[in-house]
Amino acid sequence: MLQKTYPYDPKKLEAEVSAVIKIKDIEELYELKERVSIKWWETVLILFLFASGFGFILTVSKLIPISQPFVYWFSLFWIVAIILTLIACIEFLIGKFRALRRLYEIHTHLLEGMQKEMTEIKKHIPSEPSLSQEHQEHKQEKV
Repeated sequence: MLQKTYPYDPKKLEAEVSAVIKIKDIEELYELKERVSIKWWETVLILFLFASGFGFILTVSKLIPISQPFVYWFSLFWIVAIILTLIACIEFLIGKFRALRRLYEIHTHLLEGMQKEMTEIKKHIPSEPSLSQEHQEHKQEKV
C-alpha cells in the first residue's frame, strides 16, 4: 500500500492544504445552499396556515354557547386574536428566513468576489523564498 508523501516545500504543502480546505468549504456551502433554498411547498404551507386558521375560528364560533352574548363575543374575540397573532408570528418568521436567505446569497457573492480579487493580488506579489532556502542561507552565513 502506497502512502501519499507530502511535499517538503512549505509553500506546496500550504497550497495543498489550502486547496483541500477550500474544497470542503465549497461542498459545505452548496449543501447549506440546498437546505436554505426556497421550496415549492412553502407557499402551499402559508395558504394552508391561513385556511386552517379561518376554519378553526369558524369551528370555535359554532362551539361557543350563544346563551350569553357577552361571553360569546368575548371568547370569540380572544380566539380570533390568538389565531391571528399565531399566524402573524409565523409569517414574521417566514419573512425573517427569506431575508436571511437573501443575506446569505449576497454574502456568498461578496465572498466569491473577494476570493477572486485575492487570487489576482497573489498573482502579482512576488513569491517569498521558501523556508528551506532561508535555512540553507543561514547555515552558509554561520560557516
